[in-house]
Amino acid sequence: MRAVLASVVDGKALLQVIWVSIAAGIGVTVAFAIGLVGATRAVDLSRDGHMAEAALYAALAVVATAAVLLAVVFAIVVMTNK
Repeated sequence: MRAVLASVVDGKALLQVIWVSIAAGIGVTVAFAIGLVGATRAVDLSRDGHMAEAALYAALAVVATAAVLLAVVFAIVVMTNK
């Protein structure tokens, strides 16, 4: 029975899928959180009249959001090419 399972399941590939999915999940979640923080801080700072700092946080929000969108597009491309 064990030999049959060993021939069906590739252990290395399974472990690679597990750690890559964990890393991607954490990475995308952190990038999204950074985008939210950047957007929130940009709104708060612009409301208080701190335009230079608000612009920096807005840029951070844009970069983080772009990273999330790129990760989603990359994931779709990888899934469709397999």
